[in-house]
Amino acid sequence: MPEYDAGTTAASLGVTRESRAAIHEASMHIIEDIGIQINHERARMVFERNGGEIHENNVVTLPRDIVAACVEKAPAQFTLYARNTGNDVTVGGNESVRAPGYGPSNIHTVEDGRRRSTLSDYTDFVKLSQMESVINCTGYNVCEPNDTDQATKHLDMVERSLIYTDQPVMGSAYGEDRAQECLDMLGIVMDDPDLRKPYTAGLINTVPPRSLDTKTLGGLMTYAENGQPVIISSFTMAGASGPETLAGSMAQANAENLLAITLAQLLNPGTPVVYGVPASNIDARYGSLSIGSPESALFVSFCGQMGRYYDIPSRGGGGLSDSKSVDFQAGFESMLLQTITALSGIDFVLHSAGILESYSAISPEKFVLDCETLQYIDRFKRGITISPDTCALDRMSAVEPAGHFLDPSNDQLEKVFYRPDIADKRSYSDWDTDSTSAVERAHDRVRRQLEAYQKPHLDADIERDLTEYVEDRKAAH
Repeated sequence: MPEYDAGTTAASLGVTRESRAAIHEASMHIIEDIGIQINHERARMVFERNGGEIHENNVVTLPRDIVAACVEKAPAQFTLYARNTGNDVTVGGNESVRAPGYGPSNIHTVEDGRRRSTLSDYTDFVKLSQMESVINCTGYNVCEPNDTDQATKHLDMVERSLIYTDQPVMGSAYGEDRAQECLDMLGIVMDDPDLRKPYTAGLINTVPPRSLDTKTLGGLMTYAENGQPVIISSFTMAGASGPETLAGSMAQANAENLLAITLAQLLNPGTPVVYGVPASNIDARYGSLSIGSPESALFVSFCGQMGRYYDIPSRGGGGLSDSKSVDFQAGFESMLLQTITALSGIDFVLHSAGILESYSAISPEKFVLDCETLQYIDRFKRGITISPDTCALDRMSAVEPAGHFLDPSNDQLEKVFYRPDIADKRSYSDWDTDSTSAVERAHDRVRRQLEAYQKPHLDADIERDLTEYVEDRKAAH
């Protein structure tokens, strides 16, 4: 048994049992008395049929007992199935599900610097997701393909995710039509048009303060009615779209999440949901979003605590940074957020790798550096195993006082110690022979990973059917 196990320790950071209850009570007051704007007629009708009241400006209030009953119906964990069954993941289990960045419209590369991202960039990130062992969900919209038709870009992205990886994927949840097309594509690849299992997750972003828009609600309802998981996330910016007090922004985000989770359960009881709080603060000097801040880390801790409070999986954190380049700031901010994410017990990590510029950009070099950071954290979480054998008394008795344990024939060191791929551990004299920086070594790893990439097997008939579906839907738009 390990003497010290860092893997399951939650970073409570002031979120006590009493404070969780206080946040819950504040959120119930918001839902019951203040209300949340629901900008979708059918969604409002669902709430009204189940005891809700519709007020001016599409604001809905709902009794707390309805919310409580619905949250209880959401599963504490669920399996997200991949086309390679060996890559299925459990959301809410012992290990975090990690997906890469989501939504940046710019890319930083060693060759080009900062530029608009393309579909080719998207494909490369999908391949890197397949190659890096710490990433176990391909995600969706890893970067915006600015060179494609914006009305059909979701088809291009999901098609590439399904062809170039055999991990679980995410899909578009932006409106009923896009959501349904993504689900249709999953039905083709999984040979299950009825979607009898959870095959994909849709990200549902609320619109703080206290609103959900038409497209988001349409996507939520489409996913829920098809039994597919929804990741409910309130991207609250404390001091801008939320109160300046972290507690106030927490209560607001919590209320938005709970009402969206309630809608999913009213439509289809037992729909898998993930409770997400990718919230942060603004920097008061510039009015800009700050995701690489200590406050951002506190929101991560809050998210993990409240997920356990409601007994549903949580989403938050990742390799987050406000830096404009792959530099020291990018490293220390990302390491802070990655570590707090791991210690807070977050179940689903979006933005696990690559993010720069407060979500506005992604870097392939930072992507692989973040993956190495995750390897460090995973090694720490495994802890130390202490037993009579590992105390190595026989080794100590064989070494003279003031001697050493160095042994060129000892092959145990490779098994005991983590060996990084990018971080340089050589002496200065050895390093000085090439004097490479971490970014240069990361650039080399990106190249090697893409060269080593091999497309996972997909039945030719299924790939043909998928491509034909995409072509037909593009022609119909």
